[in-house]
Amino acid sequence: MPTVDVLLYLTETARHAPVWWMEELYRPYGGEYVWTDGAALVDLLDRAGIDVGLAHGSDLRRTTFHPDHPDRHEVHVPNDYTAAQCAAHPGRLYGVACVDALRDVRAATEEIERCVTEFGFRMMKLLPTYHHHDPADPRLAPVYEKCLELDLPIHTHTGFTPIINAPMPHARPVLLDELGIRYRELKVVVYLAFPYVDEGIAVVARHPNFYADLSYYAGGDPRDLYRVLNKLRSLGALDRAVYGSDNNDKQKSGPGGVASDIFRAVNRVAAEVGGPAVTEEEMEAIMGGTASRLLKIPDRAAGTGGTAAN
Repeated sequence: MPTVDVLLYLTETARHAPVWWMEELYRPYGGEYVWTDGAALVDLLDRAGIDVGLAHGSDLRRTTFHPDHPDRHEVHVPNDYTAAQCAAHPGRLYGVACVDALRDVRAATEEIERCVTEFGFRMMKLLPTYHHHDPADPRLAPVYEKCLELDLPIHTHTGFTPIINAPMPHARPVLLDELGIRYRELKVVVYLAFPYVDEGIAVVARHPNFYADLSYYAGGDPRDLYRVLNKLRSLGALDRAVYGSDNNDKQKSGPGGVASDIFRAVNRVAAEVGGPAVTEEEMEAIMGGTASRLLKIPDRAAGTGGTAAN
């Protein structure tokens, strides 16, 4: 099975996001950011020793706002751009369909289908915090029904974001519970993050088709990651944990680290605290086996990543 990073963002130039947006987004992490195209994402994959990445764009035009920059609100990385970057790196990058359904629900469902049938995209991005809505808003029903029809998993962000105009009440994982109740077959990958990590774990554990994206821990302390893995195991949901890096550029433990190394360090923590180790089989599932099955990543992608730093 290939190793898989479920969360990599494309933002190549200021035409994709205003400078003020990038500065606000990276402010808590030292304020330094880089623009990323497909080649940059593949370089991140190679440095981490990961075979495949899911490339996310964005469409936040409707809701992006800063009072000091009222005319600079075009946070938009079009799906066609994402498709072109994936086509330039076949077998390494797969696209994620990004739509703002509340701009036009019918157009959103048509765009999702186009991204899957024409480009082979593997997920759809749901951003309630940035799009200012409850994820269970009934107006989104056609979007969820389209994803069910296409057997297309949804990736969604919960928890902290530095963007001030992204209301925190919409970031609660518990709001996703209603989706799991209404649509039991809907596959949802939930980005877990402070301050709602335990709430997110509970929601994932409750719904057999929900998965935990652990990208938040890619720039942190392996002790925090080990605690989350143990909690997922205790609730019977460790087999639905998946690796991601969030571009590995929001390091909380110093620059220059490699996200995959933090995941591979959890058994050092287990030995230190006398806790159960993560088995080789469990780690292989986290690092790509589970995501490969969920996202239908072909086995031929295995072994294409570079060698991770030791």
